[in-house]
Amino acid sequence: MKPTENLSRNTEAVADSLAAMIKKELTTYSCYDGYLNPSDPNMITADDRKKLAGWCYGIVDHCNFSRETVASAMEMVDRFLSMPSNSADAARVSDEALIDQSKFQLLTIAALYTSIKINEKVAISTDLFAEMCSHVYTVEEIEDMERTLLIGLSWRCHAPTAHQVGMSIFSLLLPYVDIPEVTWGFLMDEMRYLTELAVRDYYFSTQRASTVALAAIFNVINDVSTKEHKEMLGSFLSVMMECFDFDHPNQIAAARSRLKSLARPKTLLQEDNGDERSLDDSIKTFRASNRSN
Repeated sequence: MKPTENLSRNTEAVADSLAAMIKKELTTYSCYDGYLNPSDPNMITADDRKKLAGWCYGIVDHCNFSRETVASAMEMVDRFLSMPSNSADAARVSDEALIDQSKFQLLTIAALYTSIKINEKVAISTDLFAEMCSHVYTVEEIEDMERTLLIGLSWRCHAPTAHQVGMSIFSLLLPYVDIPEVTWGFLMDEMRYLTELAVRDYYFSTQRASTVALAAIFNVINDVSTKEHKEMLGSFLSVMMECFDFDHPNQIAAARSRLKSLARPKTLLQEDNGDERSLDDSIKTFRASNRSN
């Protein structure tokens, strides 16, 4: 299948969809300030979050699920811990998860379980999911945490992802940019790679999905082989930025710089293998980290 067959030709529908996603991220799924405090030795760390995101990628890869499922799960975790809680139980769990690595881990597992049910065609029973998690947590613990998560989020679980926004942007560029199929394939693959890197990085939990998407696409355009293609893509992308309510260019530039610092020659698969470990090992690592602090 040609890479561009993954893009929509209905530009009017795509434009409406992109506008709706941007509206969602500015209202229902708006970003909050970060929830981690690096100066607090008792609090979980960005590295703890990164390890769990890597573990989630390992689970969805094992099950042949979409990696977008992890993006959705981590967005729910970040929003739950960032936003003011609308119930006493959710507020308590949020406070506990910020200082208890085991509770934070359970919250992430529950979010992944929820994301799988929402986004995948094949459902996993709680019993099987607990088994996949090495029975570190019971079925009841996972289900209770899932319920608390959903209540805390007011059952809002369909936030746009950076990859979804990125594909919409490419669909709008498609009619105006004459580049080879192989170049389109490169652009889409690299955009996916960078947005998956962003899911792992705590910095991007405070950034809009559209900002991450634009940062990834601008960075990828710089790697296109010919100057003509770079200029063509960059020009149309700049025009598009004026048509939608994206972040200020300075904000996008900061995100581009951050993404560039994250990108390494190592592939995502190699990174996942490096992060892959049992949940028991993860808890031990978290606790050791706390003691050393």
